[in-house]
Amino acid sequence: MESEKNYNDKLVFGQLFKKYYKQAWLEIPQDLPLREIALQPIDGDYYIRHLVFESRKQLTDYITEVHIPRHLYYSSAKYRDPGNQIMNEKGWIGSDLVFDIDANEILQCKDKVIEIRFCRKCGYIAPMESSEKKCPLCDGELTKFEHVEPECIKLAFEYLRNLVDIIENDFGFDNYKMSFSGNRGFHLVVELSSPYDAMDSESRRELVSYIVLTDAYKKVIKNMYVADRSKKNLIYPLPRMGNGGIKRRIAKSLLKKVADIKLREFLMNRLDEIESDRLMQLVKILTDNIDEILDDLSIPIDSKVTIDTTHLVRVPNSLNGKTGWKAFLIKDLTYFELSHYEVSIEGLDELFKIRIAVDLPAITIIDRAFKLRRGDIVKLEYAYASYLIFKGVAEFISIAR
Repeated sequence: MESEKNYNDKLVFGQLFKKYYKQAWLEIPQDLPLREIALQPIDGDYYIRHLVFESRKQLTDYITEVHIPRHLYYSSAKYRDPGNQIMNEKGWIGSDLVFDIDANEILQCKDKVIEIRFCRKCGYIAPMESSEKKCPLCDGELTKFEHVEPECIKLAFEYLRNLVDIIENDFGFDNYKMSFSGNRGFHLVVELSSPYDAMDSESRRELVSYIVLTDAYKKVIKNMYVADRSKKNLIYPLPRMGNGGIKRRIAKSLLKKVADIKLREFLMNRLDEIESDRLMQLVKILTDNIDEILDDLSIPIDSKVTIDTTHLVRVPNSLNGKTGWKAFLIKDLTYFELSHYEVSIEGLDELFKIRIAVDLPAITIIDRAFKLRRGDIVKLEYAYASYLIFKGVAEFISIAR
């Protein structure tokens, strides 16, 4: 019975995904024939890799007629022979620079991530510290549910803004694309050309250290600015916005702690000279708050993603099979607000009738609060229903027309 329900879910959503991909504008690289395409079919637990397409039409035909994807990716790497199944024989040309920010990895959100392990057959909820893989009541498989509150996704967006600031002002790159991941975070892909695309993993690791500000990097900066913390002596010129690099980032963070108008003007390079007593006040603010400032500068990117020169990138505007949501492209960094319209399949106005498989704690999905119990039958718009279904805590019953 359980497998029949799963099949029904895959059949219905397979048709919905197919309809979406027939009209969707996927953000794919212009050099598509040099990229490996990979996907997980919506009706399978395996991946199909080493696909190559000469045109957008070829790709669309494949993902609507051959294998409808649950997840769809392209390689950050450009290859001479992207279809070769032996990685070392693909003929690496170069790679884009890829960044991934996940809300569940943000320090301030660690205690806001909701996780439960449960049995879909009987509703048993296992203690999170337990290592059991089977339900002790009915011997069913235990499923993991993880949920991140929308406020943490908004915080991840703020980190994305800070990351773009570094990419533009410190690295000098302006050819990039940003997208919501369709789940709990954001992707930034800097499309590099020669010679920058030839950066190896070690070079990319150095960029990561600068962005994340590793402990070793923080120590160097503290030594650079603070000679004797008991005397608050500064051994390096004060950071200002016009300095560039790490000094600019420190000055930008320092601005958040400075109320004095003249000091703010000085930090922003609008004043060339300033009174010595104000200068010493600024020194004190910097040295007293150096640890907090350095923590503020750290951006929680997934280091492995950026270092990897063969990483597979989720195609912007494709559908994320962990939620059923659209991984939509972001064109404006001034504001971000999740809405069920933005993540849904266009033109899908029907309600979805679903049955809840486990008692859930209070959660907020996008903009709506839920407190659901096992056995509850509810009718919801696509974005809310697909989230619960693809997260494994609900099963599809029917579309309410």
